[in-house]
Amino acid sequence: MKEEVKTEELKEAAREVRRQLEREQERIAEEAQRLEQQLRTLDATEDLLAEIDRLKDEGEGLRSQLQEEKERSTRLEMLLNEMGKMTASVAGKASQEEVLKALRVFVNKSKRKKMEKRIAVKEMVLELANANGLMLPEELAASIDSLDDEQPPEPQPSEVPEVLARSKYWQRVKSAGLVDENNQPTVSRPEAALMAEALAKRIGIDNKWKVFELLWQRNNMRNDYNTALEQKKSLEFQERLKVVLD
Repeated sequence: MKEEVKTEELKEAAREVRRQLEREQERIAEEAQRLEQQLRTLDATEDLLAEIDRLKDEGEGLRSQLQEEKERSTRLEMLLNEMGKMTASVAGKASQEEVLKALRVFVNKSKRKKMEKRIAVKEMVLELANANGLMLPEELAASIDSLDDEQPPEPQPSEVPEVLARSKYWQRVKSAGLVDENNQPTVSRPEAALMAEALAKRIGIDNKWKVFELLWQRNNMRNDYNTALEQKKSLEFQERLKVVLD
């Protein structure tokens, strides 16, 4: 009888162990399912973060593109504005020489503008010259090419000696754009020395180098003049001077 009782107890214990194992198995399965769901959620979160990063990069690209468009729009606006000014300066000019004269004045005035405007002027003038088959003289082409260079500080206006100020020849070089509103030459140093020599000869200015060095805030103009005489391109400028002065 006792043996039978023990057997039943063992069977019941085994059944209890089985039930515990089954419950543990169910718990493990539920935990595995929960972990699997968390992994799916984590994967979805990573995908979402990746999409956010992609959208952020795309947004940065669009922001850069928008900035470029704004800069392009500003540049076009400056081009149109400068083109309007240049068109006004050359309107009604009958000959190519008059057009080139107006361009010289316009380009020289543009040198005192901000860098972005000078770049716009350079592109516009070159494009206009190419489109119309306009041959630019060497000195004007060089002046246009230097528009996007760093410009020296704007000189202060100099007081013109009376003998020069009341001379018709001085007024002619100013009208031709060879001298700006600050009474400074708009041409190269050697060409400025040639101009000083021509003016002094016609007006009768003694000690010309001292007079023009003081007026134009520079030294060694005699050396500039000697340099000009050695340059082949000076012949073209001398011919231009004759046209302007005589």
